[in-house]
Amino acid sequence: MPHDLYEVSPRYLAASPLSDHRDHLDALAENTGWPLTAEGPTATVTSPCERIVLRHDQAAEGFGPHLVITAHTGPGAPVRWRADIAGNTPVELLAALTSTITTALQADPDHLVYDIAATPEPVIGLAASDEHWAFVDDGNLVGLQATDGLAAAISREPDAPGPPLQNDPDVGWHLFAIHPAGSLWGVSFTHGVPEFVVASALQQTLSPEPLIRPAGIARHPAFAPLITARPLPATRPGQTTTGLPPQPPGPAQGSAKVR
Repeated sequence: MPHDLYEVSPRYLAASPLSDHRDHLDALAENTGWPLTAEGPTATVTSPCERIVLRHDQAAEGFGPHLVITAHTGPGAPVRWRADIAGNTPVELLAALTSTITTALQADPDHLVYDIAATPEPVIGLAASDEHWAFVDDGNLVGLQATDGLAAAISREPDAPGPPLQNDPDVGWHLFAIHPAGSLWGVSFTHGVPEFVVASALQQTLSPEPLIRPAGIARHPAFAPLITARPLPATRPGQTTTGLPPQPPGPAQGSAKVR
């Protein structure tokens, strides 16, 4: 067993720099054959049918989205739904999203773009399933918060009272990690994003399993003291390293209907 692989936990504090996201888009284009166009710091990967567009700006500043995934009904059509990825989002979460999206586009594009499933899909439910996450519901926002207070996955109904998530009334889900030192990462989904796409990101965020990463990957300095990294003790079935597709995502488990 190589000694350069480490278990990193909690996974929601395992940040990835913007360059890792760009590298992932390069690999996505190469593996799928989707066209990639680049102009300066901006790179765009587009599905051959032009229904899915991933646009990455490596020069983005602040905590606004630097990677935006949009779904369209066809070439040049308006955006039907959107996922905004900001900050140092773990590249494993991005890999889960792109794996889910590319697979769904090939298998059932209407389900992916229009959120029209051939058969009913399970509704995402959230519940405090272990000691790492606590259920929250303030009448406006519903979701889970990490018991260390450093991350959350929050949902908001379109007609819920109070201010919208991310100051955007179209946003129905926001997953994020934050700390007094500043924001680490955030992923937002508009209300039109299919449940199974959101579930793939939730599964990555909420999993208590550590990430498996090479030892040489730098940790965000503000959060490094909060992260545990230890040499990988042994191979376990289903483990993957950074940048490889995760296991096929399923709906988040729980009992509280949140959408």
